Amino acid sequence: MNPTPFPRFTRRAVLAAAAVMAAGLPAQAQDFPSRQIDYIIPYNAGGLSDNISRLLGEKLTALTGQQVINDYKPGAGGAIGANFFVRTPADGYTLLQSTNSFYGIIPFVTKVEYEPLKDLVPLVLVGDAPMIIAVNPSVPANTLPELIDYAKANPGALAFGTAGKGTVGHLSGEWLQKRAGIELLHIPYNGTPAALQAALSNEAQIVFGPESAEHIAAGTLKGIAVLGDQRWDKVPDLPATAEAGLEGWAPRSWHTVSVQGAVPDDIKQKLNELINGILEQPDVREKVAGFGLIPGIETLEGARQRAVDDREQFGELIRDAGLAVVR
Repeated sequence: MNPTPFPRFTRRAVLAAAAVMAAGLPAQAQDFPSRQIDYIIPYNAGGLSDNISRLLGEKLTALTGQQVINDYKPGAGGAIGANFFVRTPADGYTLLQSTNSFYGIIPFVTKVEYEPLKDLVPLVLVGDAPMIIAVNPSVPANTLPELIDYAKANPGALAFGTAGKGTVGHLSGEWLQKRAGIELLHIPYNGTPAALQAALSNEAQIVFGPESAEHIAAGTLKGIAVLGDQRWDKVPDLPATAEAGLEGWAPRSWHTVSVQGAVPDDIKQKLNELINGILEQPDVREKVAGFGLIPGIETLEGARQRAVDDREQFGELIRDAGLAVVR
């Protein structure tokens, strides 16, 4: 069952709402932050999460005058960092650089020490990573309906390559099969570059993710659609899957900053206000776009609703694919 898409908020409306709420914040939140903030990055340095945390950390320091210190806790797909994070004091002075996977994927496929939506709360929407459906030029389809028709006529003939089992790319393939009523072959590779190369060489015919954009522009892959309900300006001619006949929720990857659920609500709201103000800055939006994301901005409740939807929908896909761990 696909949930009804919740209303989108304009950046102006989000910031106006935050300003109104901030005016009525208790003194505790008005004085926040008054000391160093620790920023947990659950991956190795040098990746996308590191780039985002460095950008936001520098801006938070400039805005508040308080030092933001990055602390790297990589391993287990992010679970090690998340497990460490939930054991820190719930006072808002420790942040977790995170994605929707911490709510919708990791807890289903890895044993974790936290309860999503209860122990973790997403504060903002930093940006969406567009999930493109791209195919090898040998595939006789140029649109999503044509791809579905071909797959129905040739069950199991098309393979999709991914960075591994349980990844967003894998779950995108499971979603497409389920929604379109088709049968595809899944080939897990050791990382995204290998999956992309497989599509380029026709070892796999389909690949999901933003990495294919430059190859679509070069003509070495064919773009079919962008998962979800919004297009991406890097591939402006590609329709969203909602436009192309598959409406409702679709697998997505988005970046956020999380705090513990036990952090006081006024502190959560203050953090949402501070980070949204940073995300509104033109230079920040330009850098986020340069990271390969569609820059976003969202209310505290809107970010939480995204996590709720993804937990429900990804969870169903993971269970149907037999990937859920026994907890």
